[in-house]
Amino acid sequence: MLAKAHRAARLAVLAALAAHVPGASAQDGPRKQEIIFDEIPAHAVTDAPFDIVARATSGLPLALSVVSGPAVLDGKKLKLTGAPGLVIILATQAGNAAWQPARDAERAFTVLPRPSAPSIVSPPMSEEVAIGDALLLTVEASGEPPPTFQWRKDAVPITGATASRLTIAPASLSDSGTYDVVVTNATGEAVSSQARVSVTKRHQSISFQGAPNAVAGQPVTLSANASSGLPVRFEIVSGVGILNGDTLTAQGGTVVVQAIQTGDATFEAAMPVTQTYIFSTTAPGQHPP
Repeated sequence: MLAKAHRAARLAVLAALAAHVPGASAQDGPRKQEIIFDEIPAHAVTDAPFDIVARATSGLPLALSVVSGPAVLDGKKLKLTGAPGLVIILATQAGNAAWQPARDAERAFTVLPRPSAPSIVSPPMSEEVAIGDALLLTVEASGEPPPTFQWRKDAVPITGATASRLTIAPASLSDSGTYDVVVTNATGEAVSSQARVSVTKRHQSISFQGAPNAVAGQPVTLSANASSGLPVRFEIVSGVGILNGDTLTAQGGTVVVQAIQTGDATFEAAMPVTQTYIFSTTAPGQHPP
């Protein structure tokens, strides 16, 4: 009996000492808990009510609420209201005598609009551009899910042309043709009306300078320039004279010279420009005897 009494007394002392050691008892106060809240994937407005999957590590029940968005809660089931938008759900657990309150947890997900077939809102428009300029075609389409795009030239798909905008820069003569775009999503496709693209040669003009008065027998240097930078040639339209490259000589009278630039692969022919020269047997400023 004495040994048994000593053993009981020693156990009581050890228990008293353990009470003064920090952390010696895990049950002296409320324990920590956390909320495990699964991600919620995107849903369509037509989806049926679904369960919210969340729990507290304590096993205590959660309080769920809709912070914002087109949805309402019925217990742990979430019902969509039929409108698209962003839904935010809040989960809380206030704790009890044995468990501390958990940190609040939120989950957000997107409610997608009702699926719809693609529709062309604004088709590409016909364009005329010059060689070397940038060609831009655009299309606007609606549909859910958002549609994809495939541009075509003369009914042949254009590799890599899969955006709502088609840019060709610089444009060349071979880019002329008929363009359209096929718009597709999971519910169908739509084809835009055709846009006619014409790529033309660039315009150019001629500037022809020169004084109209000249002296018979003395050469006159002709000066003309094309806005394209291409060389200009000359020819006599009327009158009697000798043309050697850009030098004109006449023994008298009126000579009309035309400046010509016929264009190339990039520039169209320029409108010819004429200049009239009057060759006098008397030098300018002198009077005949």
